[in-house]
Amino acid sequence: MSCGLHVDHLSWSPAEREQHHQAHLLREITLDVEAGEFVGLIGPNGSGKTSLLRCAFRFSKPHEGSVSLDQTDVWGASPRWAAQRIAVLLQELPDDFGLTVEQIARMGRTPHKRLLDGATPEDARIVEGALRDVDLWSARERAFASLSGGEKQRALLARALVQRPTVLMLDEPTNHLDLRHQIELLKLVKNQNVTTLATIHDLNLAAAFCDRLYVIANGAIVTHGKPHDVLTPAMLKAVFNVDAIVDLHPVSRCPRITLIHST
Repeated sequence: MSCGLHVDHLSWSPAEREQHHQAHLLREITLDVEAGEFVGLIGPNGSGKTSLLRCAFRFSKPHEGSVSLDQTDVWGASPRWAAQRIAVLLQELPDDFGLTVEQIARMGRTPHKRLLDGATPEDARIVEGALRDVDLWSARERAFASLSGGEKQRALLARALVQRPTVLMLDEPTNHLDLRHQIELLKLVKNQNVTTLATIHDLNLAAAFCDRLYVIANGAIVTHGKPHDVLTPAMLKAVFNVDAIVDLHPVSRCPRITLIHST
């Protein structure tokens, strides 16, 4: 069952900024993702999107503020508790230690196992279902290292789905993917009905798949709301420094952004 994610007045800086008494990289971030909602986090490079995700999934501890799942403080709970509920798909590809695609996916069951527990038929069913969902079941015996960048991304999404999380956090999940798999991956995530917070570089994909958007610039949230309300020419100029036309996609009726290139 999904649960809500709540970030309340969160501030954070890397250690070197703290040592030099510089302003926080993330400042007073307040953000909510309701149960089952797909929320996108957009903003220019270096605005703090990835840093915010890292604070939310217990990688970088906030200096101020809190992160909670429903009423439970994520940083006050145990790492195992968080790992059973939060699945993460990052931009960086991990070391694979010679593992196969199926073994990578099966790692998603680890937070739900005690030390000496073995795999069960239910585990096998979950792993097969996730690999079929990401179109990698036929590649299950291949070495993870032999996959293309896009295939690796899909294998790591399978691992996240195998975890059966209540919250998904995705950092640029369509990186390395071709056009077809970008759309299929976001459709798959959307259809999970799992509380999802994702940084998304492609604003047209964000408009098509996200229920709501938060815009972050210079470490602070500058606006948020439904894509129709957030993705305006004025916001794009102010935050991304680009001129654009925003109209409606003729099929989906979602906002469609067309950049204006001066000659």
